[in-house]
Amino acid sequence: MFGLKKTNKTISDLDSFLDYLDECVLTYKSGIKNYLEGNKKEFDDNLENITRLRDTTTDLRRTIENELYSYSLVTDQRVEIMQLLERLDMIINLLHKNLWQYEIEIPFFPSELNIDFLKLVEVTGLAVEGTIQASRDYFKAPRFVTEKTHRIYFFEKEVSKIAQSIKRRVFHEMDNFKLSQKFHLRYFTLHVEELAEEAVRVADHLTIMVIKLHN
Repeated sequence: MFGLKKTNKTISDLDSFLDYLDECVLTYKSGIKNYLEGNKKEFDDNLENITRLRDTTTDLRRTIENELYSYSLVTDQRVEIMQLLERLDMIINLLHKNLWQYEIEIPFFPSELNIDFLKLVEVTGLAVEGTIQASRDYFKAPRFVTEKTHRIYFFEKEVSKIAQSIKRRVFHEMDNFKLSQKFHLRYFTLHVEELAEEAVRVADHLTIMVIKLHN
């Protein structure tokens, strides 16, 4: 796709953006684990790190968009690429916002939910990581995008199943919890589901991009 020398920096910046997104996912997962385990210092470090990453990717996204316009690169795909960046940036913002909600609202998670909730976060992470792999493939090996998006759809369905199980346990089995506490746990479960749903939107967008690429 990018045959001009001017595109080298843009390609490098796109790779860096995806690397930062990958680091955001790892930081998010680590942050939730540290929160549930009561590791306050490590959790605070996670918050600081994900804020730095969010700020860095925001600046980098603007740089890439300026390059796409300034160099008049890939005119046919430019709009789709910018929309892809917007969707990936949305995931980064959700990772950042959702992790900070733990510090702001201090939700209480019963220890018996920790394993299931961490599994929910882990599978959601796989869905988001799939968007990173699929995005890289679009620019380097588009024929592999469908394989990656298929995995994103699979992981999103698994996330939905795990989330439903958690919410059912909260409302059907935890009789000692107040209704307000149950709502709070459901709220934080929905946050994680939202990330997987956003990953599916990226997968949908990449699918359309690949179809246009071959037409």
